[in-house]
Amino acid sequence: MLLADELRDGIAKGTVPADQFPTESVLCARYGVSRFTVREALRALQAEGLIQRRRGSGTTLKAPERTTLHQPLSNLDEILQYARDTRVDYAPHGLKALPRALITELRLDPDQRWVHFGGVRRHDRDETAIAHIDAYINGAYARAAASIDPAAGVLFRQLEAAAGIRIARVTQDIQAVPASKEIAAALGVPKRSPCLRIVRCYMSKEGGFVEISVSHHPGDRFAYAMHTDV
Repeated sequence: MLLADELRDGIAKGTVPADQFPTESVLCARYGVSRFTVREALRALQAEGLIQRRRGSGTTLKAPERTTLHQPLSNLDEILQYARDTRVDYAPHGLKALPRALITELRLDPDQRWVHFGGVRRHDRDETAIAHIDAYINGAYARAAASIDPAAGVLFRQLEAAAGIRIARVTQDIQAVPASKEIAAALGVPKRSPCLRIVRCYMSKEGGFVEISVSHHPGDRFAYAMHTDV
């Protein structure tokens, strides 16, 4: 794989620190390539708007210039209907920190631990993958999360029953992103093909985060429609 592709994947996954991008010397040693190769890769990333380079201050990730649709939901009917028409078998991945990029995006405590479930959502009528999902349940509800049946569908409904809480508010942020290597492999699409990324935050009545889900939908297999009565 080309160095530019390696770095691009790291940026997409949030494994490249935004404020501590590796120096040219570090990249040369890490990947066993020449300084010329490193500089060519960095030029490519800079041309794509992924990084910015300033003499004397090094290389940093460039904040994406994007417009995000932020839509508070008044009810959960559409989410539940979507879940009924599809299926997902979650796999539990234990207690861990959120990805660095998500911590920055939502301005959350980097030391907070979350119960992680991952899976691929598919159509009921066939095996077509329509979403790669990472769901994170607040570690404060870890005991209740341990009783969740990963094959039983909607996580937040199971959590409400197990923890005796109620989801009072849901927000979602929608944006178009290129599929990372991991996401592309899970969905069976080419790397960097267009995806719709949806981040849903399930909040308690006190305003705390109960669950956060991050789903990536292939651009040709998912459409989002919103209807408003006027």
